[in-house]
Amino acid sequence: MKPSYMMEVQRGDTVIYRYNPPADAIEAGVVKRVMLGTDYKAACVYIQEQNALMAEWRTERKYLKELTSKSKVSDLIKSYVASLSFTKLSPKTQTDYIYYLKRWYSSKVAGVLLPQAKLCNIMTPMCQRVYEEHAGNSISLANHTLAVYRLLLNYAIRHGFTQYNPFTLVKAQKQHSRKVVWEREHVRAFLNTAFSNFEWRNAGLIVNMAYEWGQRLGDMRTLTWDCYNLETGTLSLTQSKRGANITVPTSTGLQSMLAQQHADFGWQQYIAPVPKSLKGKLHPYSLNRLSRLGITIMAEADLPEELTLMDLRRTAITEMVDVGVPVSSIMSMSGHATPSSLTPYIKHTLRSATNAQRMRQFPTNLMEQ
Repeated sequence: MKPSYMMEVQRGDTVIYRYNPPADAIEAGVVKRVMLGTDYKAACVYIQEQNALMAEWRTERKYLKELTSKSKVSDLIKSYVASLSFTKLSPKTQTDYIYYLKRWYSSKVAGVLLPQAKLCNIMTPMCQRVYEEHAGNSISLANHTLAVYRLLLNYAIRHGFTQYNPFTLVKAQKQHSRKVVWEREHVRAFLNTAFSNFEWRNAGLIVNMAYEWGQRLGDMRTLTWDCYNLETGTLSLTQSKRGANITVPTSTGLQSMLAQQHADFGWQQYIAPVPKSLKGKLHPYSLNRLSRLGITIMAEADLPEELTLMDLRRTAITEMVDVGVPVSSIMSMSGHATPSSLTPYIKHTLRSATNAQRMRQFPTNLMEQ
């Protein structure tokens, strides 16, 4: 069937297709009128995509019409989840936001559970108490949740449901950033132990890739073969956290390992899946399963208990900083958007200072030059 809002313009013997959506959607900036040429199939694909955007917008408007300053937080969340701004987020970010919003569902404000509280009744002191209640368990989790609730209420302000964001003035506690890094001998011990057991082999490969490429474990455990060029040894990846596109080379050692891995596991999409099939298919490690297995391997390798697999990306970037790799080069590999985001990885060490001095190329005796 011809999609809605497709028009056919006859010019001689040629039919040109045109997208002519409703005026209200055009005025809102959701879609626009456009000539699509003579390719019927391509025109259908474009129009169907635009109509889907318009359907989402109309769903959002439906929720918006029902909201007032006396609406409940749960109503606001329903509206936000149906909004265009939310649907444009990556699937991982959407999942994270919903998870954080639910974290405070059991807390009370204005005498009722937070989801049932009316927007007009929520005040900053109430939000401060909720934050502190949860920060007592995990400052990191409380800070992430606070950020999402601030975003949610800003959405309410933009659409005129309220003029006040009670979460804006909540004072968050400062989280001390983790500084633990692995020593090279620790990485070597972990990999030797992991590769000595076939059931641990793929977990070892995930750790190896995360460490060498300086990437997050989440991206490595779900990495697929279409991201890696076996001939050139090049990884091309869109990072899940912020959508940064990175392209990085591979050492000959890891390249050789991945060639063997492809010979063993190249028949399916994941580079390092759980080696046991489920219903005839191999699946990627969940973060919890990988973490538990990592703890087992680290115990077997007799590694310090303070180490975690999540420290590997920090370790890789800190090593690059320590040997004097230019910040721009580190950013190309790590996917960081700004130089300031690398600040937590910078350590003042004799090695980094020595490299800085060497790169300045000071003469043996400055006074004689």
